[in-house]
Amino acid sequence: MKELLERHRLGDRWIAAAGLVVASAIAALLGIAFLVAHNVDEDSARRDIALAKNGLDSLVTRMRHDLVSLTQWDEAVKRVVLKNDTAWVHRYFGQRLRETSGHDLSFILYASGAPVYASIEGVSVYNDLYNWVRPQVDPIVAEVNNAYAKRTALPPRSNQNGDVESLPEPASRAAFRHIDHKSALVVAATIVPNHDATLLGDHSPPVAVSVSFLEGDLLRGLAKDLSIDDLVLEEGAEPAKGKVGIEVPMPNEGPRSWLVWKPRRPGTEMLNRLTPALAGIAAFIGLVGFFVLRHVRRSNRQLAESERRATELAFRDALTGLGNRAQLIETLGQSLSDLRAGENLALLFIDIDGFKDINDTLGHHVGDELLTVAAWRLAPTKNCTAAVRLGGDEFAVLIKLKEDDEIVGICRHVLDALRHPTPAGDHVLTVSASIGVAVAPEHASDPETLLRRADIALYRARTEGRGSLRMFDHGYEEALHKRGRTERELAQALARDELRVLYQPLWSADGERMVGVEALVRWEHPERGTVAPMEFIPTAEHSGLIVRLDEWVLRRACERAASWPGLALAVNLSPSNFHHSDMVDRVTRILNETGFDPCRLEIEITENMLLHATSEVLGQLAEMRRIGIRIVLDDFGTGYSSLGYLRRFPVDKIKIDQSFVRNLGVTEEAAAIVECVARLGRALGLTVTAEGVETAEQHRFVRAAGCHQLQGFLFSPPVASERISEFARSSDAGRPQAAVSHG
Repeated sequence: MKELLERHRLGDRWIAAAGLVVASAIAALLGIAFLVAHNVDEDSARRDIALAKNGLDSLVTRMRHDLVSLTQWDEAVKRVVLKNDTAWVHRYFGQRLRETSGHDLSFILYASGAPVYASIEGVSVYNDLYNWVRPQVDPIVAEVNNAYAKRTALPPRSNQNGDVESLPEPASRAAFRHIDHKSALVVAATIVPNHDATLLGDHSPPVAVSVSFLEGDLLRGLAKDLSIDDLVLEEGAEPAKGKVGIEVPMPNEGPRSWLVWKPRRPGTEMLNRLTPALAGIAAFIGLVGFFVLRHVRRSNRQLAESERRATELAFRDALTGLGNRAQLIETLGQSLSDLRAGENLALLFIDIDGFKDINDTLGHHVGDELLTVAAWRLAPTKNCTAAVRLGGDEFAVLIKLKEDDEIVGICRHVLDALRHPTPAGDHVLTVSASIGVAVAPEHASDPETLLRRADIALYRARTEGRGSLRMFDHGYEEALHKRGRTERELAQALARDELRVLYQPLWSADGERMVGVEALVRWEHPERGTVAPMEFIPTAEHSGLIVRLDEWVLRRACERAASWPGLALAVNLSPSNFHHSDMVDRVTRILNETGFDPCRLEIEITENMLLHATSEVLGQLAEMRRIGIRIVLDDFGTGYSSLGYLRRFPVDKIKIDQSFVRNLGVTEEAAAIVECVARLGRALGLTVTAEGVETAEQHRFVRAAGCHQLQGFLFSPPVASERISEFARSSDAGRPQAAVSHG
């Protein structure tokens, strides 16, 4: 019996303990729930207050920027100080401030404080209106004038280039004041020139003033930016009970003003929703935990949304109001993850053609207005997910495409929209744009690759002409990668002296006597084998390595050919060399250092280079001829051959392109061209060389046509310098021996 009673007592103890555990768990969970709710409410209120302060600061910054952007302007100084043109001031100051930013009152004051212009809500009124606001505004104007005076009293500063900056920046102030029992934001800024510092003369700068009341559209816009529906302006010592707010910074002597709203209470709402679940928590403790986690997560999402709103300003472009690159990357990542089967995502990179010229010739303020209008036209693009400004004159548009959408048509619509006449400053501009397009998932499925390939497509569009539209092409990307790899390896090969020079002989017309050699660069890559000149020469041209390459070839050829007396040495020079004013000096230095006779050197240039030669280039050619170097026109007949420019330009020799020699006996035109060029050269006293002679029949024809020199595989391919030395020693043996030796 005792054992039975003892077991019952033990069971009671376990039940009591279990009940105590359950009660403790319920009490602990209730306490945690109330604590979490309170903390969430407090955090939400603090974040909303911080967001409101940032929003009010952003409003002040924006209103101040809107006014200052109109005060650093030569034209504004002329119209106010020199002409007193109130009609112009009203159009470009009063109306613009009202239309773009909603400023309520606008004034222009002389440095003496006398009003020059006044407007209410964009309507010009009598200047004495300023007397209404003078008691509140004059102290701010005085601060601006004092700040400007201190700034101009400082010694001139130097910019990054070391140039002295003589143009002072406008001084500005912004402050909240009570005007007619209303809270208002007052902004004042000096009107100063941005280019011509002499416009003011001895005059002190006038002051522009704007007043914006914290009511109506301005207050509603601020509430919309802050996502606060019940934002109101109240006066008093503190916000009313049950509300939170931020104090509008006003002078101490006046009444205190507050922006107040009813705080959101996500924690309390969470607790109210959780209370029914807590009633059954004793039996379903695990389920209660699930609800707690779910509601906590929901609260965290609300907090994350508040953080997102607080940091939204970091994702906006200040000039155009579009998003920036950070927003594009974020939106692109989300859009790619949300992409469904049958949907495509097109990324457009857009570049305004010739924008730098507009900035340089018309001024940055015109360029800024052009960018703003372009942003307005890009925003309503069909199916647009995001429109952002990447920087400078580059924009990006993200478009979600359905199966029946045609991306080329959308892009053409964008190009047409940007091509419309655009008012900017005192000008009406018509510009074009280039567009590069990459489409996901066809071209890439991750943000980084899609961005890079859209940029590649834009690069191709810009290189192929203004107003171009180009889709991303894998072949073009591979070509860019290959060109980049070739460029890097070519630079290494030059640094390591891994290139070599071959020499192709030039023979007399009878083929019996070697009269010169042409230096040809070759690249034996350690991994890729022989790299064709047609592959690495254009890469060298594009990268700028061609100048180093040509100088290296010229030096090596002169060093080797110095031991071949009596033979002319022909070396090709890229047109890029003639863009450098010291080109002749570099050639002369190489000749002096190698001891090579300039009278034996022939510089080969192209027809196109000669046709587009500037006076500076022609002077360089003439200078080389003066010191004895002969100028050779290579591949004659493939460009814009004409008798006129052969007579005007300094040329000693022409080389008939091998394509005409190769077609001898194939087309009648080839024979006629060869005969005509040979006669033309002889008539002008020029040496004529036939390139690409490969058969005995071709040899007989070009010799009969009157060519002076021959070059081609019939006599010898390009060979190493050692073989040229052998040719030079056995030149008396005649052409038949050379032909037998080299096929």
